[in-house]
Parts: sequence; C-alpha cells; structure tokens
Amino acid sequence: MKISLFYYSGAGNTKFIAKKISTELKSNSCSVKMTRVMKRSVVDVSGEADLYVVGFPIYDLTSPELVKVLLGILKKKNKPIAFFCTKAFASGDSIKELSELEGFQTVGAMELYMPASDALLMFAKKESLTEKILKSFHSRNIDKKVSYFVQTLLKHQEMRVAQKWYIYLSFLIPQTMKNKFHAQYSKYVPDFYSQPDICIECMKCVKGCPRENIIFDERIKFGLDCDMCLHCVHHCPTDSIQIGNMTQGNVRYAKVVL
Repeated sequence: MKISLFYYSGAGNTKFIAKKISTELKSNSCSVKMTRVMKRSVVDVSGEADLYVVGFPIYDLTSPELVKVLLGILKKKNKPIAFFCTKAFASGDSIKELSELEGFQTVGAMELYMPASDALLMFAKKESLTEKILKSFHSRNIDKKVSYFVQTLLKHQEMRVAQKWYIYLSFLIPQTMKNKFHAQYSKYVPDFYSQPDICIECMKCVKGCPRENIIFDERIKFGLDCDMCLHCVHHCPTDSIQIGNMTQGNVRYAKVVL
C-alpha cells in the first residue's frame, strides 16, 4: 500500500510522531512518502497514494492554516485519510472538524500529549525544575498508541470522531477572553530578532520556516507572516534568535527525548 504522510512541525513534536508512524507503517509492508507541510510543499502535492495521513500540532485549539490549505488539495484526490495531532493541553475539536469536511473518508484519528515547546521557551530556564516538569508532561505508551493508530487506519473503515466533552462548556469562556489569548501570542510576532554577533548564517531558520517568513539580506530578517511555530528559535544552533527580552537563557527544544 502506498501512503503519503504529511506533517506540519515547528519545534519537532509532530515530526517525532510522524517518524514513528512511518516506521510502523513500513513494518506493515507499506510504502511511505513523508512530506513536511510548508508553503512551498502544499502547492505541489504530486504523486498518487492509496491513503493519506496528515499530522499537525494544535495552535490556539485548531490546526495551522497551511494544513487547511493542504486538505483543500487532498480532498480532490478522493482517497481515505487519517489524522493525528500533538498537543500540550486541550485540542478543541480540530480533528473532528477536519474529519467532517466534505470529500473525506476518515479512517483513523489520534491525539497525543507532548511537551509544550512554547511554555519551555517562554518560562523555563535551562536545567531548571520548570524544564524538567514541562518535559515530563506527555502521553505514555506512545509506541502502543501509534501501533493501534496504524492498525486502525489500515483497515480502511470509515469512522466518526467523537466530540470532546469540554466543548459543551466553551460557551462559559467569553469571546473577549479567547480574543485576548490569541492576541497575546500575535503580539510576539514583531519581536523576533537574530543577534548578528553570534549568528553563524547557517540558514536553518530561513530554510526551515514553513511560511517562508524569514529571509537573509545582509542579516537575518523576520516578516509578520508567522504561525508562532517556533521552529526558528528552537533549532538555532547558537541561540541567536530571540523573542524580545523574554527568551534569553531559556530552554531550546531542538531534540525530542521522552
């Protein structure tokens, strides 16, 4: 069976799970093509597959915009699809909403807790107790859950994704509070910068930005088309990239170790 596995990943949690899924699929005699979801990759979804697997992190209780762009292309393929997501806390009904989009036959769904890369960057000093606590917060028995996910999607049986119980309580949170939470993250976007005195111009941030929001023009420059995926900050080898003055000396989460 030919399977195309698409994943959107910032710090690396979703990529970590995508690799486990790919390994499990291959152990079941599947041919797997892995593609990271980026601005340039969603406009050229070439090749045919018997089944699509799409993974993403949860940002503000939903999936990243580029994932939704990808799904707009995949639904024209008229093939079964399975979803997985990584989350630090709540995920909302993101997978349920995607699975119910017209044109999809959903055959698998999985959600996994993973360490909060944003909280690590913003609140945890390196080698601190806060770092240890935040990194300990993740789903247990991940390999077993991945195996069950793969076995489920290989059956090609359409499924319905259940609604989260807490969605019924969402009306208790005023829209103004939800808007304030979203605005809190958005306000950080203009504060990204690279320190030229320690930047080694490796271009990892430029090449790794899913939205092509970072350029090199005599120095590293950041635009405003940002998902706050934090790939650039966590994968900078010299900690050159900072967000304002709040990330100095804080944890970088470039390697997932559970």
